[in-house]
Amino acid sequence: MRKRLMNIARGVVRKEPNYVYYWLKFLVGFSFGLISPVYAILLFSKGLNAFQVGMINLVFVLGNVFFSLPAGALADSWGRKKTFIVSTLFQGSAFLAYAFGQSWPFFALGEFLSSIGFVAMIGVLEAWVVDAWRSPAIRLDTEEEEYGFLFSRAEVAGNSASIIGGILGGLLGAVSLQLPFLIGAITNFSVLPMALILMKEEWVERKLKIKQVISKSLKTLIEGTKEGLKNRLISRVALFAGMTMVGLKALDMYWSKRFVDLALGRVWITGYLWPLMMIFMVMGSFMVKWWSERKKDYLVGLKGMALLMSVTIFLSAVLKNFYFPVFFFLLYEIGRGFYRPALLGYFNKVVSYQKRATILAFSNMAIWSGAAIGLLTLGWIAKRFSIEWAWLGASVVFLLAIIPILRLKKMC
Repeated sequence: MRKRLMNIARGVVRKEPNYVYYWLKFLVGFSFGLISPVYAILLFSKGLNAFQVGMINLVFVLGNVFFSLPAGALADSWGRKKTFIVSTLFQGSAFLAYAFGQSWPFFALGEFLSSIGFVAMIGVLEAWVVDAWRSPAIRLDTEEEEYGFLFSRAEVAGNSASIIGGILGGLLGAVSLQLPFLIGAITNFSVLPMALILMKEEWVERKLKIKQVISKSLKTLIEGTKEGLKNRLISRVALFAGMTMVGLKALDMYWSKRFVDLALGRVWITGYLWPLMMIFMVMGSFMVKWWSERKKDYLVGLKGMALLMSVTIFLSAVLKNFYFPVFFFLLYEIGRGFYRPALLGYFNKVVSYQKRATILAFSNMAIWSGAAIGLLTLGWIAKRFSIEWAWLGASVVFLLAIIPILRLKKMC
């Protein structure tokens, strides 16, 4: 372990893109881990009900829908590094809005700022590391390169950091619910100088003026959207991702409430569940590394994990004893951990270099459109009937999501 940590440290110092990527994902994961156990609790403590909490989060989701493609196009035309650096400013500011907010307008502002920071960070950072890895200075033969190992290890780094952050966030939240957000803001702001120093982007040959950035971004946006819609290898998988996110969002928003209710109101139980959830997600991410190394079809893996998530969430919803629903929910987290790095591995295999960030943003737009639908529909079901019924709905959606990719030919 000590030797491996030393290798990682040396890789970061030498600015090797894979190690820089892992380190940045670690810091980002740590900042989000800090707030995850106390996010909903803070909102409930300010007098919001379950549906209102969902509507606050809808601001974040809609921001992702509207800004994903422009952010990807901006990254493809202006530069991944600069776009990522800007994202840390927005994300840090969002955390501050939560740290000092006292009512829903502050939280809505925080969600809006966070949505811009998120879309300028997720996918953009992945596009940067793939291009940096493909650089002749790193390796020459990259046409058939597998990228699953990069995303798998990054997910492990991010989820491991999220475990650490979640434990610390729970302890800090016992002192003050705002404190985890304040530390998260400081962490995000600290990423900015690190990214400025450590990220190398050789493909950016000259600085563009604002007009040139806007013009090139719009052109890339149009071309990337057309490619995403016309190419069924992209559009169908993007539809699968969006449908899956309908269910994922309902589970994200209400897991703590469901298990606290099953635990007869013991809120502290979430502090123990969060690290367990992240551990099982890491297990799923490790599976993508194994999948990639054996050159197995990502589509087969995604179908299998969607089926796993459907079955486990169905069982978690219908069972009433505390331990059995938790057990099956943790098994669901394995599928959740496999889901994102497998999607990234697939898309980075089939998209063209010039539109890489734009196509990733296209898939993100589909994903967050699904999230918005999930918050509105399953959120209404949770309010009108129960969280258990919303989870049963999520189980059905996971199963239906397999249909668009059922007959896609093997590509990766």
